[in-house]
Amino acid sequence: MNTSAEVIKQTSNAIPLIEVKNCTMEFPGVKALDNVNFTLMPGECHALVGENGAGKSTLSKCITGEYRMTQGELYIEGKRIRNSNYTIRESQSLGISIVHQEFQLMNEMTGLENVFLGRYETKSGFIDWKALQKKIEELKDFLEVDVNFNIPVKYLRTAEKQIVQLARALVNDSKVIIFDELTAVLQEKDIQNIFRIINVLKKRGIGIIYISHRLDEVFECCDSYTVLCDGKHINSGKVADIDKPQLIRMIIGRELTQAYPQINNKIGDTLLEIRDFTAPKAFRDVNLCLREGEVIGIAGLVGAGKTELVQAIFGNHELIKGKILLRGKEVKIKNPRHAIKLGIGFVPDERRMLGLNMLFDIKDNTTLPTMAMFRKYKIFQDKKAEAKAAYDINKKLNLNYYSLWQKVSKLSGGNQQKIVIAKWMLRNCDIFLMDEPTRGIDIGAKFEIYSLINELTKQGKGIIMVSPEMEELIGLCHRIYVMYEGVVMDVVEGERKTQEVIINSLLGVKENV
Repeated sequence: MNTSAEVIKQTSNAIPLIEVKNCTMEFPGVKALDNVNFTLMPGECHALVGENGAGKSTLSKCITGEYRMTQGELYIEGKRIRNSNYTIRESQSLGISIVHQEFQLMNEMTGLENVFLGRYETKSGFIDWKALQKKIEELKDFLEVDVNFNIPVKYLRTAEKQIVQLARALVNDSKVIIFDELTAVLQEKDIQNIFRIINVLKKRGIGIIYISHRLDEVFECCDSYTVLCDGKHINSGKVADIDKPQLIRMIIGRELTQAYPQINNKIGDTLLEIRDFTAPKAFRDVNLCLREGEVIGIAGLVGAGKTELVQAIFGNHELIKGKILLRGKEVKIKNPRHAIKLGIGFVPDERRMLGLNMLFDIKDNTTLPTMAMFRKYKIFQDKKAEAKAAYDINKKLNLNYYSLWQKVSKLSGGNQQKIVIAKWMLRNCDIFLMDEPTRGIDIGAKFEIYSLINELTKQGKGIIMVSPEMEELIGLCHRIYVMYEGVVMDVVEGERKTQEVIINSLLGVKENV
């Protein structure tokens, strides 16, 4: 079967939309890209894959003008771009847009205002809202979506916010759109809609650069692929010519013989028990227990209440009813600070907003919950001991960095996530609450996180994990609590721990016994 990009190549010898030749990008102490080549054709969806830190985002920033290549050449529609003065504004004028995983939106402004920000149409010196509304309706018809663009984006669902970002790229008359981990925060039905939109864009000759760690998506919607590893170009080709194991081998440089480590079977005493947890408009009458050495999973669709539940355990979501017991003793967790003192650590789903201080360096983020452990005479901070502890724990997690004083904002998503987990390991928490701990992480780093979870359970730690990926929950968890509209619909374990049983409960279908 010929892809649209192949048809264009065969029939018209089309000029590439993007061509990068011998791209090298150096930062102080690190070479992020080393002699990389990349080509995008009209009507092509080109997957850009690799482990965290491989250089995918750096290459996309060189294409958009956010970074200027140290060496190399960039051609847009056959025209060589002068690297010395290439900027984001120029790339946008040439029809290049990027849709980020992390939202680049003004929360207090409406979707319509966000879409046309900086390019409002005017009439008699005033913004022509009628014309803008007409354009939005045309965009909605084109995308086949029903999103309310006339309310502040803070009230929109995650998937709807992504549609706003995509609409903003389209009003720019984009010829190239970079999807940077766009589906990492979306549910399956929303992902399928994105695939449909990609196909529509391809038919119009728009080129898509698709950055993702979800390799199944590469085979579902992409025509071609490029693999990067440690900033080097490993291989490029047609997706139809390879299979998933081959792609994994190119990405991580080895066979991945086991997707999940063997589940720990040494289970101890009860660590945590919650009874009748109820919160308005979130969840009700939830009962749950966690034992030493155990991983329990929480599954549910968007709005099921799973994130609110782990937030409530951490003292960050108000309850109207419920008890919490730690090692059999009732406690009242007033706030996250109190939860931390009781030995509970929280890995949130939004690492950049909730898990890290993006203005701090690696050392400070790693030691933030444990600063009191490094005080001399209860007054002075032992900076040397702090740095050593941060170094040791991050070395254990194979963090890819060049200095402890490097800003976390300069790290890849996977390495940022490792620091979020590292700080609670350094704190020596007994209970880890993990809300989508592998979101936006490549397949190699995922296995490292899985192995780390397994190691924590062998130490007698207890883990509550929220994940949208059923395979992940089945592969890692001893027991899975399935939530539907705020209620625990089922608890599955043993032979019942199957996708069919979980899916039925996710949809509110009770199993016939």
